[in-house]
Amino acid sequence: MSNWIVAVFLGDSLTAGFQQGPGYMPPRYYPFTNLLESSIRIRVTNFKEDQDFVIVNQGIDGDSTDGMLERFSRCVEPENPEIVILWGGINDLSSRKSPEEVFANIVKLVKRTISIEAIPIVINVAPVTGSNFNETIKKLNLLTQDYCKKNRVEYIDVFSELLDSEGKLADEYSNDGIHLSDSGYRKIIQSIYRSIIKMVKEML
Repeated sequence: MSNWIVAVFLGDSLTAGFQQGPGYMPPRYYPFTNLLESSIRIRVTNFKEDQDFVIVNQGIDGDSTDGMLERFSRCVEPENPEIVILWGGINDLSSRKSPEEVFANIVKLVKRTISIEAIPIVINVAPVTGSNFNETIKKLNLLTQDYCKKNRVEYIDVFSELLDSEGKLADEYSNDGIHLSDSGYRKIIQSIYRSIIKMVKEML
């Protein structure tokens, strides 16, 4: 292992940090991976003085799991990562792909990650404000969760963290019912942090 541990986030607009609003405010990007990187770097250097850590964010607005697979070789492999965090699927479901089709792509992404000798971490699909659509998301998430459990792949359940009492994306965590607000990212960032730190500690 080099002195740098590299983690690549691969996904869609949620991975990129895209935010709409609030109100009439223009879109912007929340730098949640920058915040993660800063926090994790401190811990890593405490574990081992000459070790460092970097996150490469390869989230693209509107991307699908098909797109993630297509660009894996040029967006992930050249970084020689030790960890790959996979977070996608909502755009596939929005385009009427079945949970089973999307799940098959997530499995392919996990296997691609393992094939380059990196550790995969899967973040499940976050909820939206439309409760009916959330049932479709839950089907995909259950398939993914079962697969990760059986294959000992690290799985992060942000869906449950972001729900309100009615089973939809809580208003406080989003400005548009799909993308996460500052509060939404702050809600899930600790879970992601804990999973990455767990992987890093096992490497050192």
